[in-house]
Amino acid sequence: MNNYDGLFILNIQGKDEGLKESIEVIEKEIESFGGKINGTQKMDHKRFERMSGDIDGGFYVNVQFTIAPDKLEPLRAKLALNEKVYRQFYLKQEAVAA
Repeated sequence: MNNYDGLFILNIQGKDEGLKESIEVIEKEIESFGGKINGTQKMDHKRFERMSGDIDGGFYVNVQFTIAPDKLEPLRAKLALNEKVYRQFYLKQEAVAA
């Protein structure tokens, strides 16, 4: 099992009421692949420096989780099908020596 930071940019077009549900969907998908949520940080709505298609910004959410390395790519593919997840980025956390 590896620790990851997942950064998700959500396309909910300024609708705060859809934010909580979108985060819950992401967390449930992680858990459905055998992952464990270690923490979730809602950031804020940020405008993009450059226009990307027809949206000008998105809600940023950081999720720290643990999952088997071979489950990360299927998770990414599954979340790519979710119309609310505009972008997703993953960073593997290195083990900290004591």
